[in-house]
Amino acid sequence: MVEKSLMNNIMKRLIYIILTVVVLGTMMYSCKKDGYFVGGDLHNPKINMTTYDWLKSNKDGVFDTVIMLIDKAGVKDKINKQGITFFAPTDYDIYNYVQARSIAMQRIDPEKKWTVDSMIKYELPRFADSIDMYIVNQTLQNDLLTENGTKYKNAKGKDVVVSYEPTDDTNLGYNEASSVRPRIVYFSYLFQALDNNVPASDIALPIGVRTRVQTSNAQTTTGVVHVLNNSHILFFYR
Repeated sequence: MVEKSLMNNIMKRLIYIILTVVVLGTMMYSCKKDGYFVGGDLHNPKINMTTYDWLKSNKDGVFDTVIMLIDKAGVKDKINKQGITFFAPTDYDIYNYVQARSIAMQRIDPEKKWTVDSMIKYELPRFADSIDMYIVNQTLQNDLLTENGTKYKNAKGKDVVVSYEPTDDTNLGYNEASSVRPRIVYFSYLFQALDNNVPASDIALPIGVRTRVQTSNAQTTTGVVHVLNNSHILFFYR
């Protein structure tokens, strides 16, 4: 079953995270403004493969279920379109979604459950359409982003805000001994109109949802990838 495979993969990754968290904490201090992190290591942002191939090649399998759904929904060309930015969800974000759907269904029928298999059976058209929520039709490298954020249209024609904000959170690499504050990319999806004078850091429900990017500025041969953090819920489901 696809659902069992997803759960096994997530459990393996959780163990990996626990074992490496101390190492990551020290390595984060070396973060540079225009770099990006994969498993705590700083890399050159230039990647000599397409967005699809880069996600598929992830050594920890963080995108295995995402790639499977992309393949089954037939939207590989969407994320590989030249000159776009893809705010990529992870398998954790899919897990969060099926859990949230299950909880909502069980309020009506305690026996109901939503799974990845349910998505494959019933939701591939929705997935194919909703992947556009995560695509902006221009390349948004970190050095083009601002602290207060800029509005862009996603591929569905809806407003999103992308910002690049300094942080004092030690869990995100801040070190009081350093004169350089780390900066984090945020992807904010808007449910309502937002005044242009409102900074991205003030976006909150019911106006919109802010999602932190955990891996930013990956520049593939087809575009830019910013990977959303593992607490995101696919489709911004609520």
